[in-house]
Amino acid sequence: MLSGRNGHRAVMHLAACLRTRGVPAIVETVMIVNISSHGARVLAHRHWQPHEQLVLSELIGDFHVDAEVVYCQRVEANQCAIGLKFATAVNVEWPAAGGSLGMRPRATVSKHEDV
Repeated sequence: MLSGRNGHRAVMHLAACLRTRGVPAIVETVMIVNISSHGARVLAHRHWQPHEQLVLSELIGDFHVDAEVVYCQRVEANQCAIGLKFATAVNVEWPAAGGSLGMRPRATVSKHEDV
């Protein structure tokens, strides 16, 4: 069975913040259960709608990335699994002991730059 994913996904349990872009923002603390450079699966209490435009950010640190809800599945009475697709690919550095997620937007390299 093919999943449609072609990138490495790392399993983790890391608290993060998921919020809407609107004013006032709806904000929820979520748990990231796996992540790749293109998206993440998070556990949340709120039921988010497919195609909602959100921002996923670290609880500690300044990383944030725009994301779109791909799916929202109820996994328990008070918990949903949310599939997020990032608007731009990110570099992901896995957390060190006590460190932050350490994700940054992926840098683009011009064909004219010396690498």
